[in-house]
Amino acid sequence: MTVVDAAARRALLRRGFALEYTTLGWNVVGIVVLAIAAIAARSVALAGFGLDSLIEIGASTVVIWELSGTCPERQRRGLRLIGYAFAALASYLLVQSTVVLAAGYHPRHSVLGIIWTSVTAAVMFTLAAAPGTCWSFTRAGKSTRSSPAVTDTGHTA
Repeated sequence: MTVVDAAARRALLRRGFALEYTTLGWNVVGIVVLAIAAIAARSVALAGFGLDSLIEIGASTVVIWELSGTCPERQRRGLRLIGYAFAALASYLLVQSTVVLAAGYHPRHSVLGIIWTSVTAAVMFTLAAAPGTCWSFTRAGKSTRSSPAVTDTGHTA
């Protein structure tokens, strides 16, 4: 466990909140873009990516909520909520993909989906590799004993 003084802890929490709010904003825009692209292309993959963004919004909200006040029960509840959301996404993708494969359906191409996915990948890889971003948020999560924050950072990276 990382030990930090009160001033450093406050600075790490501010950075953690800023990163989570940035992630939250990115995913809100992503849901809109991906919904449009998924409907236009009738693509299960783009719909799944959009649902992942929705789950990421939920995960970011849980992390923000949990960072606002830490106790062991809040951490367990937060981790369970994030886990249930990803299990639901996996179930959706399994069922939808099976139906699409069985029906022999082929989605249309989506330039918007390709552009958004490419930009998202570039942003997330840059965020994960940039000094002081994921490392700082992991440190903030550890210093505040926030398991959801550390878990969410690991998923983003």
